Amino acid sequence: MSNPYESPSPSPTSRSQAAQAQVNAPAIALMVISVLAIGIGLLGLAGNVFLLLSGAVAHLEANNDGPISEYTTITVRSIWGALLVAASGFILYGAIQMKGLTNFTAARTAAVIAVIPCIGPCCLLGIPFGIWALVVLAKPEVRDAFD
Repeated sequence: MSNPYESPSPSPTSRSQAAQAQVNAPAIALMVISVLAIGIGLLGLAGNVFLLLSGAVAHLEANNDGPISEYTTITVRSIWGALLVAASGFILYGAIQMKGLTNFTAARTAAVIAVIPCIGPCCLLGIPFGIWALVVLAKPEVRDAFD
């Protein structure tokens, strides 16, 4: 027999709506900075390709007195840029999963990647939003709301 003086337990839909309200803001923040990081990264990669195709690297190489070749510099910068774009793409995917309450593992992994200083989107800007997402995802009612 149930206790008539007990407060009613919240329905599953109201719990889901409460969790949705908690994840909306950090998920949207991660989405925005990820899109910005992807855009900036793609512009940087396009600039590197332009330098290689236009012959500007050969001109820079002729004036280079340092121990590292300009071609090596452009290659390393392009590889690092591609990794940052890929990381930001995954953070965008995880933020979308978090907003939809569909994939907890991807959402948490994306938040962790956002906290890593030189890998997360927009370098230092991703840290506070990633921490915010991790704090929200650590709440039991949010974790339970995921499919």
